[in-house]
Amino acid sequence: ISGAERFLALDIVDFAYNESNNIIFDELVELFKNRTDIPDYNEFPKLKPVLDSYEFPSHILGDNYLNEALSYERIQAIRESIDLVSDDVDSGGLISYIVPWDSYDVILENTVDMVLSQAVLEHVIDIKLAYSAMHKWLKPNGFMSHQIDFKSHGTAIDWNGHWKYPDFVWVLISGKRNYLLNRHPYSKHIQYLKNMNFKIVNEIKIKTETHIKLSQLSKTYRNMSEDDLTTSGAFIQAVPT
Repeated sequence: ISGAERFLALDIVDFAYNESNNIIFDELVELFKNRTDIPDYNEFPKLKPVLDSYEFPSHILGDNYLNEALSYERIQAIRESIDLVSDDVDSGGLISYIVPWDSYDVILENTVDMVLSQAVLEHVIDIKLAYSAMHKWLKPNGFMSHQIDFKSHGTAIDWNGHWKYPDFVWVLISGKRNYLLNRHPYSKHIQYLKNMNFKIVNEIKIKTETHIKLSQLSKTYRNMSEDDLTTSGAFIQAVPT
């Protein structure tokens, strides 16, 4: 809606439903047409990061640009792509939905301008593969933006209680859900990013008080830093080098 020529969506399990997608699409179009302000922390208090301004970004999406992006012909083309969404990247459609993605070759190298995720990368089990794939997909001048949630997602009473479980207990909790949580703390993501030749250009850490001590963590996480133990989320933007 905001002007991208193509959208490639990656998933590990098929969660998309066209009926709800069309309803959400029409609602989003109206928000853009009305230049509606971004919902703030009063409406979505758990959404991170907190922004300096929640005004509609008219300095980026000006009237001339939006009039073209929201033209009747273009909106109809996007709506048709939602109805006819394909898992074939080379289908020629505006939207491709690739399920499951589990290898580098689902997208051609050096063809992507931007990779975006919101509370996703904590669920990717093979995070090394994910970051490596992103590096291959991005153009040399491309970038990526990720909001990562390190909390327990209801698997423990404490927000960081999932780090207390021994590995065998976590296997029982996860069961056959290969997308529950990878349990990687903040520093692990930073390590993988640097190992995969990414340069971090912007970073906001969300800190949360902990009631758990390092000594209470399982053997796997016993050497975790105090910084990791109190980092409940991070907004990270990076570029390939």
